Amino acid sequence: MTALLATGPNLGRGGVAAWLAGLSARGKAAVIAVEVVILLVLWQLVVGVLGWISPVFLPPPLAIAQGFGEIVANGSLAANAGVSAQAWLTGFALAVVVGIPVGLLMGTSLPVDRVIGPIAWTIYATPSIAYQPLAKAWFGFGIGPVIFLVTISAIFPILLNVAAGMRTTNPSIIRAARVYGAGRMRLYRSVYLPSTIPFLFAGLRQAVVLATIGMVVAELAGSSSGMGALIIRASNTYQTDQAFAAIAVVVLWSVGMTQVVTAIERGVAPWTRKGKR
Repeated sequence: MTALLATGPNLGRGGVAAWLAGLSARGKAAVIAVEVVILLVLWQLVVGVLGWISPVFLPPPLAIAQGFGEIVANGSLAANAGVSAQAWLTGFALAVVVGIPVGLLMGTSLPVDRVIGPIAWTIYATPSIAYQPLAKAWFGFGIGPVIFLVTISAIFPILLNVAAGMRTTNPSIIRAARVYGAGRMRLYRSVYLPSTIPFLFAGLRQAVVLATIGMVVAELAGSSSGMGALIIRASNTYQTDQAFAAIAVVVLWSVGMTQVVTAIERGVAPWTRKGKR
């Protein structure tokens, strides 16, 4: 915050947008922190102090914090979060293992793209909630339907982004590699993959969010455990403070996993983040 104040909001050129773009990472984090604090204070004032909105429908932040403490104390958070994390990680890993190779094939083989592409886009365009009844019929109750919906939600952003990245590879580089004797595997390793990495990580970030949505959808409808089940039980008993606390945990998980993907990208391919502040 000190560094942020020291720079000062120099709004002479470009206005607020230019000032924000010129901030350091710490400065941007400080701005976000101030925005969040202001939002929480206004929320607490409107709901908790002035009572303009019933806390049954929208509990104030302090009540949500209390609800978080309750689900931690009674053990429901640990039990349900563990089940959700297991299903999410399993489904996401399956999506990565299947999506990347199929995307590579689609991007370099026109026949494969013509066969798989329309099917992939059709399934991707269908809301994940539509598959929930089928998932129950195929996998029964328990963690199986959750893993299926996480996988089906995450696989297509990865697959389609990788395929798009493969198609945008510079043809001149491909021809040059072939002139120097590069075989198919060498082309994949030295040409296609480096040019596809930005698309891959863009797809992974999208997949993180959609996988979390698929997980919650699966657990909301008929699952006896998981964060979605915790949310629906708390809502049905009008313990909305606990429901909002559970929702906050799911949001933090999604944001946190997105940041993990970004951190991996910085380590594996730092050139993809150049110019991005």
